Amino acid sequence: LIKQRGNVTVVIFNKINFLLILVLFFGIILNILPLSSSLSSVKPPILLLILIYWSLAFPNQINLTYAFVFGLIMDILLIMPLGYNALCFTLTIFLILLYYPQIRLQSHLHKMLSLLVILIPFFLMSTIGNNFLKIDYNLFSVLTSILISIIIWPALFSMLRFIRQKYITKKKMLETS
Repeated sequence: LIKQRGNVTVVIFNKINFLLILVLFFGIILNILPLSSSLSSVKPPILLLILIYWSLAFPNQINLTYAFVFGLIMDILLIMPLGYNALCFTLTIFLILLYYPQIRLQSHLHKMLSLLVILIPFFLMSTIGNNFLKIDYNLFSVLTSILISIIIWPALFSMLRFIRQKYITKKKMLETS
């Protein structure tokens, strides 16, 4: 929430934004956890999956700015070229925001298939970026990472929905009454 007071712009974070940022930072921690080399190559983009969930849940509040900023944070933490993850995250969230009315109404199985279709451009851009930057990658690892992302989506979706219903929906209902 942005309020203008004279010549000063004041940014006020409500409880929804605070919880979103807290969960997104938890996603960053999960993304940068060190794993063995065999597991590290197939690690799903947890932060991106969390961003996808919140952009489906709150499409008016989670916008491309969140994707870009958290992509830049991931670039800095993973010592990647600045803008690499930011571009990939922003394009993926753009696709989610473009098609979210259709995705929200789908069953869990169809959401998983939609996620597969939307994650393909992300992994394609990552693969092209890795090729351009001469970063060694294995196509089998990329496909396995996509598959793992799809498999963990229902559990992550349910967990984030629980957090949303427990901490955001109740407070929102209390504020309106």
